[in-house]
Amino acid sequence: MKVLIADISAETINVLGQILQNQGYECCFTDSSGDIIEQVYREFPDVIFLTVHIDARHSLKVLEKLKAAPSTREIPVILIGSTRARKTLTRGFQLGAYDYISQPYFKEEVLARLRNIIYVRNKTKEIEYMMDRDSLTGLYNRSFFMSRLIEELSWAMSYNEPLSLVMLDIDFFKRINDTYGHRCGDEVLRKMAEVMLRTVRREDVIGRFGGEEFIILMSNTAADSAAELGEALRKAVQDEEFKCADAEALHVTISAGITTFNTLCEPCPDTLIGQADNALYSAKKKGRNRVCVFGTQ
Repeated sequence: MKVLIADISAETINVLGQILQNQGYECCFTDSSGDIIEQVYREFPDVIFLTVHIDARHSLKVLEKLKAAPSTREIPVILIGSTRARKTLTRGFQLGAYDYISQPYFKEEVLARLRNIIYVRNKTKEIEYMMDRDSLTGLYNRSFFMSRLIEELSWAMSYNEPLSLVMLDIDFFKRINDTYGHRCGDEVLRKMAEVMLRTVRREDVIGRFGGEEFIILMSNTAADSAAELGEALRKAVQDEEFKCADAEALHVTISAGITTFNTLCEPCPDTLIGQADNALYSAKKKGRNRVCVFGTQ
């Protein structure tokens, strides 16, 4: 489990960092006055320790932005502060912080608070999983994906950040079903989900859009980075060995279409999905097993 500590004081690095590392947590550190948001996007930690005793106003703004962004709002934040700063801590809780700790750091207290937060978060995830997932692949269902896309579009508009979509489907999937049966087709879909999950970034949102069609939402991602990921995914599927119980190894490929939102575009989910779908159609038309970007086909 990865923990991001946004505080450069010697006691925090040497004491708090050591407590967590000795318990097997992977720790990364960042200057609390720097670009913490960028570090969170880069590291995507499971838990964040955020100091509020150096520059409380800056830290609270960071916390507010983390809890406003759909891709980071579920990351638990533990404030590092003092009971003397009650107004700051109260405001932090109002913004969505889970808990707080203060110096000097006591091992048993730190670990107990962290365990409680992880337990609650895991239970919440279990409930969310049952509500938001596709039963066959374990990926997000279409309803959840559309809700998340609306939120991410609003975020991208507010903070002038790019957002990319990848629409993809399995080439000649009907042939697999017709030749080997729907049970084999289901195995291919489950395997496809596994390949996607280990290829894309942790913060990317993958949904099963329908049948053999999937869609990936990449927040804070420009067109060139999205195209690189799309190509990496295409190659990963091509190189993967797909097998069914009663069939020989199958050669499976995908076609993908990519579009990117910016503030000059219409902030409409259906428009973006239509653009990605048009790019996917171009990839099919050009021979399949390829990636096309909307507007450059």
